Amino acid sequence: MQTIIRPGEYRFQLGDMTIATILDGYRQGDGPHPTFGANVDEAEVHALMRANFLPETRFEHHFVPILVETGGELVLFDTGFSRGTNPTAGFLQDGMKRLGHKPEDVTVVVITHGHGDHISGLMTDGKESFPNARYAIGQKEYDFWVSDEPAKVGRGDNAKMFEANFVPLVDRTTFLQPGDEVVPGITAVEAFGHSPGHLAFMLESGGKRLLHMADTTNHYVASLQRPDWHVSFDTDKEQAAATRRRIFEMAASERIPVTGFHMPFPSVGFVEKTADGYRWVPASYQMNL
Repeated sequence: MQTIIRPGEYRFQLGDMTIATILDGYRQGDGPHPTFGANVDEAEVHALMRANFLPETRFEHHFVPILVETGGELVLFDTGFSRGTNPTAGFLQDGMKRLGHKPEDVTVVVITHGHGDHISGLMTDGKESFPNARYAIGQKEYDFWVSDEPAKVGRGDNAKMFEANFVPLVDRTTFLQPGDEVVPGITAVEAFGHSPGHLAFMLESGGKRLLHMADTTNHYVASLQRPDWHVSFDTDKEQAAATRRRIFEMAASERIPVTGFHMPFPSVGFVEKTADGYRWVPASYQMNL
């Protein structure tokens, strides 16, 4: 147990794009109830975990940024934790190095939303982690974090981090609306609710598609199999539930492979529709062929 016990990078092709999921780290804690399913009885959450061979009172949360080589750009989706701020996370740059990339190589950093586990890694020791990058974020998301609203919903400390880590980059930032193209082949998808301006992204190349759900789902069982269960991280819990159903239905009906920031590493799979909700189907060798 003193050596590396978890894989940290997974790379595959999507048409002419090369995509890598990178395990920035993980967090273990009590739950998943009431973090997930606070609007239902605790016993119901325990039963679902038990049915899926998971512990009833402990769970593990993964943090998985995505790196995309388009042929002309090196695009990073979210930044994980800044090195040293979390004992079991903050390893994005180590993973990039193993893939042959330096932080200076990143040309675009896309922030799906402003939560701390997505923006902490923008800075390293008080300096820009990706000094040659330009940035992209949803206009609605940015407007929320620089307003007085975060403090009203218990996100005041997060807003301070946003001010320190992202606001200094605003001169190199593109503000997105749903449907906008970040770079050719990468398009923003409306996924509001988890945060006011949270965005998912559709990647398309060579006739193939991949949907990056970001934080549309935060737990591969609770959020998919019971999309109407409340999630404590969600700003607007009913809107987030409606977004989950819409995004999952699109992925399932169109059989689009998906990634998600908190899905079990390597965080690539499919969404299958069931009688009550949806089911996470991990990719095996599909993306390798």
